[in-house]
Amino acid sequence: LSKPNADLRLFVKNIRKRPSKLTRQQRLFTDQRDQILQKKTGQSWGLDWETQLVGEGMKLPPRPMVIKVGDALVIEVPQSDDHGEYKYASSIFMDRTDVLSQPVDEEPVVKAAKSKKKAVGEPDPLLQFSFVALKEGSCVLFVDLTWEDQEEKLALTKKIATPVAENSQARIGPIEVVVEKNGPGGKNEKDKAPALQWWNGEKWTTKKGPAKRKKR
Repeated sequence: LSKPNADLRLFVKNIRKRPSKLTRQQRLFTDQRDQILQKKTGQSWGLDWETQLVGEGMKLPPRPMVIKVGDALVIEVPQSDDHGEYKYASSIFMDRTDVLSQPVDEEPVVKAAKSKKKAVGEPDPLLQFSFVALKEGSCVLFVDLTWEDQEEKLALTKKIATPVAENSQARIGPIEVVVEKNGPGGKNEKDKAPALQWWNGEKWTTKKGPAKRKKR
């Protein structure tokens, strides 16, 4: 603010509720990660960041979201922008880690191209945070996605004197998950369903992406 050409205005954005009962959780790696993934024996239910956050965004699944022991809630987030120039960071908050596991990350399976080298200007691979249902109970969680520490780099690169008007942080959630016991014999009712179902804002489907908005 002391520079002669400084903009003497305060810009307020990224307004969100501070968590009071939820605590920040770290991802699990190596042996702990493998142990949790071994317990993922049922259906996977996915929320992807583009459906939830891009444009007007879509509604979350109805609360509470009911899943079975062995199922997993999967939240997919980017690690960078479309050109791999600006990095995103994710923060995960949960109220219980005995009902749903701490997050373990998995790179989504993508059909590999002939060339395995990352081309210049390509985004980093997406991350899928899996929260595995360990026992009966309820858990509330959300994921914050941010590039706010990249705003200075953006201003220098684009030679702009003020912050961008859009928020540089967004939140997926909060999501209330209720975990129920498996049915008779330990089998999940949805055993024959596809391995990963995506929420499109209206229903669960095998196709990732938002539901088509109805014309008014």
